[in-house]
Amino acid sequence: MGPTYHRNRIITLSVVGGVIVTLLGLFLSGTLAVKAAKTSAMSSKKYSNEEIEDNNRFWDDEGKLGEAKPVGPQGVEAPSNPNFRPPRTVDAEGVAAPYDEETAIRGKIFFEVPGGVAECSGTVVSHPTGNMVWTAAHCLHGGRTGDFYKRVTFIPGYNGAGRTTAEKAPYGRWPARQVEVSDQWVEDADPERDSTASPFDFGAFIVQPPSGRQSLEEELGSSAEILFNAPRNLTVDSFGYPGEEPFDGSELFTCHSPTTDFRNTGWPEPAMLWMGCTMTGGSSGGGWFAEVEGKRYLVSNISLGIITSNAETMTGPYLGNVARSLYDRF
Repeated sequence: MGPTYHRNRIITLSVVGGVIVTLLGLFLSGTLAVKAAKTSAMSSKKYSNEEIEDNNRFWDDEGKLGEAKPVGPQGVEAPSNPNFRPPRTVDAEGVAAPYDEETAIRGKIFFEVPGGVAECSGTVVSHPTGNMVWTAAHCLHGGRTGDFYKRVTFIPGYNGAGRTTAEKAPYGRWPARQVEVSDQWVEDADPERDSTASPFDFGAFIVQPPSGRQSLEEELGSSAEILFNAPRNLTVDSFGYPGEEPFDGSELFTCHSPTTDFRNTGWPEPAMLWMGCTMTGGSSGGGWFAEVEGKRYLVSNISLGIITSNAETMTGPYLGNVARSLYDRF
């Protein structure tokens, strides 16, 4: 069995004598080379009123929600540093529904990609607009050979087990008004596998409140504060809606794990974060939360899944200065 390429369940690796190799038998060794990050610049897309109306009409067909598939495919070379040790596997646990005020800030993102519809996870974050959702860049843009995805919409507190529309989407649908990712992602992300853009796999969008509604933060009564340039080696709780087997995308799951750094040859700084978790595709974009000095913050988002011979893990981007610049641009 060779490497498996899919975002958030990305590549199957074998650890032999402390050195990571692929199951194709390719021995990976050498010195870790680190590139400097490019000067931060952002790419954005603003949807017109007509596009937002079209977005709402498109998703009024609830059958389309059921057709959505986790977005991918991606891949990554194994880290060449023989001293790297993957985190231990942590089994994802379901979060009981219906979701309370704090949990409702986590939800599902639906969008149209070439050839169909797709799904990811996202988090409502504190922002002056009151309407920001944080997620992964690969949930918003197709990378260097792609474009911004169409008909992006967010359902906070999504509960796929609900019998009615009101139970499945207790806070309604919130179409994207403006979407933004870094230029590093747009210029370098490879649609077929992961690349040097992986450390910049974060993005955000501003939603358009439905007619007669307050801002997203006001409607939910809660939001997550982002801690940029957070300390490393934190213990985190990740949240997402995994949709690949053995999950079906209907339920919110969480993993609790310590983190370590994840670097790959030729990738720019800052190093990504690495945790143990069995969540699969569909959880991409979901938030990582940690307590720092007695306060709980969002410190990363689900990006890249890696299965080694003895652990199921995931990585998330370190939200440093480039991420802060993206946040401030709205």
